[in-house]
Amino acid sequence: MPGPFDELEREAENLEKQSKGEFNRKNFLSAINILKEAQEIYSKLGFHGKIDMIKKRIAQLMNVIKHQKQSTDMKAQNEEILQQRVDKVLKEKESLSNQKLVEQGTLSPEIKKNLEKIDLLLEKAKKEEKLGNYSRVIKRYQFIIELYKSIPKEVMNCSNEITEIEKKLTALQSK
Repeated sequence: MPGPFDELEREAENLEKQSKGEFNRKNFLSAINILKEAQEIYSKLGFHGKIDMIKKRIAQLMNVIKHQKQSTDMKAQNEEILQQRVDKVLKEKESLSNQKLVEQGTLSPEIKKNLEKIDLLLEKAKKEEKLGNYSRVIKRYQFIIELYKSIPKEVMNCSNEITEIEKKLTALQSK
């Protein structure tokens, strides 16, 4: 007749099997938790060889989780870098397009004047931001957005610039 130790041993072995199933389903944290339960049972039984084996498996699973996280972080970082490059190229393309419009003289004097104001205000806002004068920077950015919105979209699409300034505004208002 099996004793209570046999039942505990059988339970620990079942937990080990469950952890293998969780490992196969890539539920590594669950597999670790199940192995820890089995480890507790083996420690009650005094099976030091099994305990050492389980500790090694847990360490291996922790390494798998660590490498998986590093891989995910690296992918996210690479995607962010790629998106920054794409954004930069798109901004340069739009800037060149806007420059061509200015050079061709197809812009009205009022729009040219607004674009010059915008450039000047952007420079001042950047300088004041470095000095920590955020309230003035916020007012300047708000005025810049108004100036951009005053330019008809048919003449020059400034939606990217507006979005960029709005992002800066949001970041500054949270400070």
